[in-house]
Formats: sequence, C-alpha cells, structure tokens
Amino acid sequence: SVVLGGKIEIDEDSYEKITDALILSDISITTSEKLIKKIKKRLEAEKFNRDPSQEFFLSLINEEVIKILNMRDPELVLKDELNVILFSGVNGSGKTTSVGKLSLLLSKITDKKIMLVAADTFRAAAVDQLRVWSERSNSIFFSSDQEDPASVVFSALDFAKDKKVDIVIIDTAGRLSNNSDLMSQISKIEKIITSKTSKPPTESLLVLDGTSGQNSLAQVKKFQETISLTGVVITKLDSTSKAGFAISVSNDYDLPIKFIGVGEKIEDLIPFDSKEFGDALFK
Repeated sequence: SVVLGGKIEIDEDSYEKITDALILSDISITTSEKLIKKIKKRLEAEKFNRDPSQEFFLSLINEEVIKILNMRDPELVLKDELNVILFSGVNGSGKTTSVGKLSLLLSKITDKKIMLVAADTFRAAAVDQLRVWSERSNSIFFSSDQEDPASVVFSALDFAKDKKVDIVIIDTAGRLSNNSDLMSQISKIEKIITSKTSKPPTESLLVLDGTSGQNSLAQVKKFQETISLTGVVITKLDSTSKAGFAISVSNDYDLPIKFIGVGEKIEDLIPFDSKEFGDALFK
C-alpha cells in the first residue's frame, strides 16, 4: 500500500526483490541488509513526493551507498618525510601496472622524488615491466639479485634514504591468500618497513580485480588478517564489471577505495569518486 506525498510503505516481498538485486550486483549479504535497513528507516521517518517506482528505490539506495563510501577518506596519504607505499594482492590482479600508473600519476602532480622497488623476485617479467614504468614516470628504479623479497625491501629503504627519496612504491609478488608461506612473507616485508622507518607503511594498498566479484571479499579478509591495509585499488573496472563488492569492501572491512583502474591506458588509473561509482552501479 502506498500513500503519495506522504509516508511510503513497501511490502516485505519488494524488500526481498531489492535485496536479491543488490546481492546479484556482488554486494555482500551484510551490506545489502544494512542498506535495506537504512531505506526502511528513511521510509518510516521521511515524507516523499515521488511515485515509489524502481528508479525511486534505486536513487535511495544510491544515496545510502555514497554515504557508506564517503565514510572513509579515499585521499592518498603523503607526508613531508619518507613515504612508503606497499602494494599487495593475488596473482593477475594488476599490481605491477597499478604501481607504474600510480608513479606516473604522482610524477605529474608532485615534484617529490619517487622510487619504484621490484620486490617481486619470482617473476623476471615483473621486474622488467617495472623498470619500463620507472622510465616513463622518470622515477628511480631499484631491483636486487637477492631472492628474499624482504631483503630487497631492506636494501631499497637504505638506498632511498641515501638518495633522499620522498616516495617509495613497492611492488610485490602475486600471492594466493591461502598460501601461508607467501602470506607470512608479505608480513615480513611490512615488519621490515616498520623497523627501518620506525612506522608502518604510509599506505598499504591491496589490489583487487574488478571482475572477480565476491571472491575479492575473501581476499580482503585474508590479507587484512596478515597485514595492516590502509585501502584498496580496484582494477579492470570497465563497462561490464559492476563491482558492487567495492561497497562491501568499504562497509564490511572498513577500507577506503583509493583508486580504480578503468582501462589499459596509462591515464586509466584514477582517484576514486564515490558519486560517479554509485551512479554507474545503479544505471
């Protein structure tokens, strides 16, 4: 039953349909239920002069989604001291490319001295790829023959201090979140950074593949149990991937989305905009 120009009531069946639609958009059950609860509250408390069409409910949900996404600051933290940005993620998520694109983006907006560290000691191609990115962004490049990634990072931080580098961006190997050896390795890298700089990484960014849907949430959980993340980067967000899971990353794991990758081109890593993201999700 619906009263126009006043309180809008909606039956449980409609709520279930909305919940299903949210879950199909890869939003977790926890976040979907939170969104429904917020909408119920608003319908009870507010008067609306609109016909309760599908568009009306989508606009309400979108408003609540943007509120969730805005609760956490998406700005990249940069201080007037040595900044260490650590990248992690599973294989094939687009880490090395994201590191390279970020170095290029930062080189355009700041005159700080940037250094890229190839701490992926498993994949020779990743080292070569990063070297090319360092040339493009006019950054210092650091790699080493050491097999232990934490040792590479140790040496890199000494080198960075010596060269008076402002921003160190560390690329690491892709690791499956259920591989305990590789997960303890990323934890060791974090500890090295903390011991060498007397503080944790300025930013610790987890790279997520925008096409991997709710699988990404399990990855966030595992990485967050191992290292202190400060935010996520979501790659491969083209017109086909809705990536509603991003809302759950923010809500369920209290992490801001710092950047999104929307294509192959160099300039396709862009700072996250919650309004644009919400509008695209509920088109």
